[in-house]
Amino acid sequence: MESEVFSSYYHRFSWKEISDPIYGYVYFNREIEEKVINSVLVQRLRYIMQLQTAHLVYPGAVHTRFQHSLGVMHLAGLMAEDAISKIINYYGEEYLEGFSKGSLIEASRLAGLLHDAGHACFCHAFEEAIILDNPEIPDSVGNHERIGYRLVELLLGDQLDRYERTYGLGHLREILMSILGYREPRSNVLRIMRWIIRDSLYPADILDFLRRDSYYAGTHEYGYIDYERLYRNTYPYFENGRVMLLLDRNTWGEFRAYLYAKASMFEHVYYHSVNRAFDLLLKEILEILDEEMDLAGKVVDVARGDPREYLLLTDAKMYAVMLDKAFSSGGKLSTLTHRLLIERKPEWKRIGREYILTGYKGPVAIKHILRLVFDQDYREKVARSIRERLYDKLKNRGVEEEDLWVDVLDISPVPKSMLMPGKTAGMKLLTLFMGKRKGARIARDQEIKLIKEGLPLAVIFRAYIRRGLHMLEYESLATNIIAQTVEEELKMAGDVEEYEKMLSEIYSGYSGEGFERKKITM
Repeated sequence: MESEVFSSYYHRFSWKEISDPIYGYVYFNREIEEKVINSVLVQRLRYIMQLQTAHLVYPGAVHTRFQHSLGVMHLAGLMAEDAISKIINYYGEEYLEGFSKGSLIEASRLAGLLHDAGHACFCHAFEEAIILDNPEIPDSVGNHERIGYRLVELLLGDQLDRYERTYGLGHLREILMSILGYREPRSNVLRIMRWIIRDSLYPADILDFLRRDSYYAGTHEYGYIDYERLYRNTYPYFENGRVMLLLDRNTWGEFRAYLYAKASMFEHVYYHSVNRAFDLLLKEILEILDEEMDLAGKVVDVARGDPREYLLLTDAKMYAVMLDKAFSSGGKLSTLTHRLLIERKPEWKRIGREYILTGYKGPVAIKHILRLVFDQDYREKVARSIRERLYDKLKNRGVEEEDLWVDVLDISPVPKSMLMPGKTAGMKLLTLFMGKRKGARIARDQEIKLIKEGLPLAVIFRAYIRRGLHMLEYESLATNIIAQTVEEELKMAGDVEEYEKMLSEIYSGYSGEGFERKKITM
């Protein structure tokens, strides 16, 4: 864990280790990191599961935000050390812009440790149910990242100032808050440190959660990535006063594998059809609990400088509340919590095969995918058309329109928040900059447009029916309606017909003569 460049940083601290199934050991220093780890801000993450309701589908997925945060700290430290060494070796120490090596690496490690400190119980489900569309909640605490930034200010600000003075880590607090903040820093070197944690194609956060989530869910085949080869073959590149990250062209295969792993984890684990049904049930429960417990008010309190009640919002606390409701007699909340925690039977059951619209289907498909990502009205229109057509076929069998639910999900190679119109970083993030190192020189090679390259970008369409109304014969009917509706609404039916015609022409145009000897098992 020590290099010559950073020996002065490592030797000013004493180090401990934690066993970790992903990295073997995670190291942390006693003087700063142990104190932050043992703060309420981080320890509460022991009681918040990483994947909200996924453990109801994958029983092994009971790992926590605490474990993930330690992993991101570890990986961010390795990546920061690697990046800083390259800056010094290829450009000179002046490119650190006056920030010390020790401060940069320590701030990056702390940012990895604290990047999820703002999560409440059930993580993203809580955000969707309580925060995101709530006009009563100020923008300053409008998502878990902004809440985390505010919590670090409130609970760790004075400590960070002391660490700066005591251990000679100038600008530690400034660097950390620049990484955690929601505006990109003006400093080039701080941009690089921020990209190590977030807002880049393969930050430490994503690299850790793909490996960790696939390990605990038991889905190794989806989430394995060669994270070390990715970051070791990434180079900071300065050009005309700006900086970018170049990936060595020899690592193109690992990068592609990483994006496929990310897409697979979203399709099969995070967006598992049963998991989505559980998430919808949990959201309904949280909305009712908000009325009883004023969950939104606890978020507002953070903005006002009083985080105590928010810090208590962990899965552990809310599961205790929900279990109590599940065993109580009567009422909607009792029914819903009993269904989630005891019966483990969500209200909605999927019917038919999902339809996946992918970038592989060409530019027209990509145009529709991006429109479905950006345009909520368009998205709802397609979903409504699927539901109406299903209802038209099932209404004579005792099914009402409200008994049907259509779920539309998008999978992107970059965070959807960074794709939104008006986000200038969006299209930049969809560009991979390739390069090549030779000796002490780094040469910029080409820009790869990820969408044009055909890398994972998809929208999934699924239909559900209330569990008590499900019948086996609805399956093929739903499959056909979903596919036909999507293709007609998106005006892709002609493309499908052309594809079938092409296959027919190819296979009918050859007699098969001359191919018999080649028909062997490969």
